[in-house]
This record gives sequence, C-alpha cells and structure tokens, in this order.
Amino acid sequence: MSIASNILKLTDQLYPTGRVFKMASNGYLYRIHRALAVGEAKAFTDANSVLNSILPDNDLFSADDATDWERRLGLVTNTATPLADRKLAIQRKMNHPGTIKARQHYKYLESQLQAAGFDVYVYENRFALYPTGYETKSPTVAFGTGTVPFQMGDGQFGDHQFGYDYYTTLRVVNYVDEVLDSYFLIGANYRSTFFIAGSSLTTPASVDINRKNEFRQLILKIKPVQTVALLNLNYV
Repeated sequence: MSIASNILKLTDQLYPTGRVFKMASNGYLYRIHRALAVGEAKAFTDANSVLNSILPDNDLFSADDATDWERRLGLVTNTATPLADRKLAIQRKMNHPGTIKARQHYKYLESQLQAAGFDVYVYENRFALYPTGYETKSPTVAFGTGTVPFQMGDGQFGDHQFGYDYYTTLRVVNYVDEVLDSYFLIGANYRSTFFIAGSSLTTPASVDINRKNEFRQLILKIKPVQTVALLNLNYV
C-alpha cells in the first residue's frame, strides 16, 4: 500500500462516525482528501529523505551524504574507505564530546578510536617497578624487540635513514603527515608518551591504510598536546 493510500485511510479513521462524515468511494470528500494525500505523501517522503541524509544511522545514508558531513565536521574524506566505517566516524564526531568528563584519560581516546571503527587499544607508559614505584619504557622494550615491522611501503629508505630511529614513522606528535612527525626527537624521557597497539601491548594492531590520515587526525584532536603516541600497528 502506498504512503498516499495509508494517509487517506488514516484520514478516514480520524473523522467522527456518522453518515454525514462517510467518505464514499470516489465521492467529493474522498476526492478532496485523495488530492491532499498526494501532497502529504510528498511532504512525508521529503522529510524522510532529509532525515536519512542528516543521520548516518540508516541504509539510505549515501556516500555523497558522508562526503558532505565530513566536509562540515572537518574529517578526512577518503572514498576508498568503506561507507560503514565512514558512518561510524561521522557518528562519533556528532556525539563528541559526549557525557564523559575525563577526556584526557587514555581510556577516553581508546573509546573514541574504537567508536570510529578502529580496532586498537591505548596503554599508558607506566609500568610497575619492583619493589615499589613505576617506570616508563621505550617502545623497543614495551613492544618487544623485533615485534613491530618497519613499514617498507610507508617509510621509504630515501625518506628515512633506516637505523636512525626504528620507530620514525610509528608515532603521532603534531602532524597528520607522518613524515613530518618522524623528525621529532623524543629523547630518553618517555614520561609524556603512551602506546596504541592491538589486544595486548606486544600485539600489533591492524589499521586500514586508506584510513591512515583519519586515524592520525583523530588521535591529534583528542590526545593532550604535550604527549606523543607510539604506535604498534601495521597498515593493511
């Protein structure tokens, strides 16, 4: 049954009972409301299409709608990213900042990354030191030597001196462009660093290479500005 037919049927039900209000088939009252129902059905369809374009929670939210919202919200647009992941990122941005007050806590960053469709986990660079106290660790020690492969496709030998810093491309400091961040020297003090990895600190996470800039942008927008994210991940 069409929307116009449903509206016409509903209109008939809203009239009082009695012969004077009877909507006889093809009568004057019927034809008046049938004409009105056509306009009301169009208004209903137009309103639905507007909602479908506004809210990324339905199957009618298109790739063009996603592009428009990414432009409005200042998100990275990459048409190679699956629409489902783009919708998650848009929903996360629309809900930001949400109801969580501790927005500089590492678990908040983790929740926002996961809400945007990234299967990653955030870890503090804070490890128990026997018998009491805490210590920080370098990424080599924290991730385990040799557990994080250098991304040959992302960091070319000509761009980075291989051996200068094993983790030149695996950090987020100040820039979306990872090459610019690769020249940032952390030094020997890792107090202001934290880790992003897989289900465990020594397990590399997998991030869609098409969403690399989006991933780095989201970290930069949420992390405290003085901190450095050290990444144990593979771009796939």
